[in-house]
Amino acid sequence: MNFGIFTMPEHVPWENWTLSYDIDLEKVKIAERLGFDEFWCGEHHAGGFENIPMPELHLARASAVTSRIKLGTGTVNLPYHDPFMVAERMAFLDQLTKGRLIFGLGGGGLPFDQELFATGPTAGPRFDEALEVVTRLWESDERISHDGEYYSFENREIQVPPYQDAPEIAIAGLRSLGKYELCGDRGYAPMSMYYVRPNGAEGKEDVLSLNDQINAAVAAAEAAGRDPEEPRRRWRVLREVYVAESREQAIEDIRRGHEASYGYNIGLGIGALLEDRVGMPVEDMTLEWMIDSFPMIIGSPEDCIRQIQQLEDETGGFGTLIINDRNWVTLDKWQRSMELFMRYVAPAFIPREQQARRRRMVDGVMTNSDNWPPTWWSGRPQPRQLTRA
Repeated sequence: MNFGIFTMPEHVPWENWTLSYDIDLEKVKIAERLGFDEFWCGEHHAGGFENIPMPELHLARASAVTSRIKLGTGTVNLPYHDPFMVAERMAFLDQLTKGRLIFGLGGGGLPFDQELFATGPTAGPRFDEALEVVTRLWESDERISHDGEYYSFENREIQVPPYQDAPEIAIAGLRSLGKYELCGDRGYAPMSMYYVRPNGAEGKEDVLSLNDQINAAVAAAEAAGRDPEEPRRRWRVLREVYVAESREQAIEDIRRGHEASYGYNIGLGIGALLEDRVGMPVEDMTLEWMIDSFPMIIGSPEDCIRQIQQLEDETGGFGTLIINDRNWVTLDKWQRSMELFMRYVAPAFIPREQQARRRRMVDGVMTNSDNWPPTWWSGRPQPRQLTRA
């Protein structure tokens, strides 16, 4: 399993936003030092909580202070932009990162942004048309023309092509299976948001589950003659993650930030997607409930290992776990959480052969100890392993 970090970013409106950009940049550097594989940044324009309108600028800045970690736009919302400019800017960003770009794109889910750009019911067809333009511009060695319903131009080409032959494309969906079917059909990476349940909710058949999303991608891959395991290997699943010495300490650390964050999100209508039954009262959506039933991945390292394994079991496995960073705590506590994650949680998901080798070596020198092995080592169920994409 690979691991990444996604920053929306979410900074409350009473915070110092100028400082927040430097803090977010420091997080990219920390993520690379700790060994994370990917770092993602979102695009938002209104609402007062998510304060980066151009993720490519933030990631370009991040590329100058890192050298290995992949950098993903999470997401560039195609209906809001001229697709020629998107193709050109993303190709340039791929050059600046020397091929570390993951081009994440979506249709734009924030109601305030949809109103700002007046996309409304046209968001879906705008997305489809814009994606075709971007991929044609990247693939063509000659000038192209386009005369569509929403975009048109004549005899254009991008001057600076992507650094990679084909930057990885990742697509996030929300309310329909169409984007997941597109991922399976074309080999794009599916992305699933932090509030999507593994198996849905009682009486909520109209709300997609993680299994609905990945099953649609797998079926589309099979229909297209692709490897049906490819969507799972490329699948990014976002979850809220915070690691501390104990569940109680984790809850104490994040409660205040969680209340502000989810107060905002529930106000946007996310409550209808969070509930585990029709008509669930908002006041029942406590932090403890979200940890126990959603699931968030919160608690001690052992708690988090168990929660990730539960998520694997319920979905059949995925390629990358993306930690959703909402800036609930100060930088020192966030860094401590991420260090605990990479030191004590991530090793539970290394390849089986590496785990077996470590156990053989340690068992050989601990045979006379009554306290060896600890239950969390010897009794831990083995996670399903997927080949890295």
